Amino acid sequence: MIIGGDGSLTGGSMLSKEGGIPIVGLPGTIDNDVWGTDYTIGCDTAANTAVDAINKLRDTASAHRRIMVVEVMGHTSGWLALVAGIASGAEFVIVPEVKYDLDEICRQIVESYQSGRRYSIIVVAEGACSGVGLKNVVQEKTGIDTRVSILGHIQRGGSPSVEDRMKASMLGERAALAIISGASDVVFGFDEGKVVSINLFDSVYNKKTLDPELVRLSSVLV
Repeated sequence: MIIGGDGSLTGGSMLSKEGGIPIVGLPGTIDNDVWGTDYTIGCDTAANTAVDAINKLRDTASAHRRIMVVEVMGHTSGWLALVAGIASGAEFVIVPEVKYDLDEICRQIVESYQSGRRYSIIVVAEGACSGVGLKNVVQEKTGIDTRVSILGHIQRGGSPSVEDRMKASMLGERAALAIISGASDVVFGFDEGKVVSINLFDSVYNKKTLDPELVRLSSVLV
């Protein structure tokens, strides 16, 4: 059995194809980017960790009338940044999959400060741009004190959330039963709250995209 993201499952598919080794997989990645499943083990815990950090950073941003850039993980997937940004009430979310206009973002920030706003939070996925580089540009263009916080590997640890514990248990049971029955080349995931089986090779060779409704929601909440 293999538990992991695209890299681990790709390795599993190669072991199956080239070595004839039976493979049963479970999607485990904080990026939540495995095709065919709405959920991956660990993503909810990571999102909660990011939201908790952003909530704390908002306090100091508000006290000092600062712009706070928060960099979260996500080289090619912006799911974590998108969900954490929406849940924490960030003003802007920048992800690799969606084009953004930094000049427009800075214009909106300046306008909001002129109207009396005390702070702004920008959540950025590491694959979209450097948090440090973004902080420098934003401060230069707005003239407002801007700080950056890179959450780093703190997002990959900690006590699992209830959702992660429950869903991982459900997936683990299905995987164990599949192994006992001799099944192979299958990944178990979730679709609309129910455990489903996904062809291993489909999960590896297809690319999961961001939910367009979440992308829309992040833009209207600015």
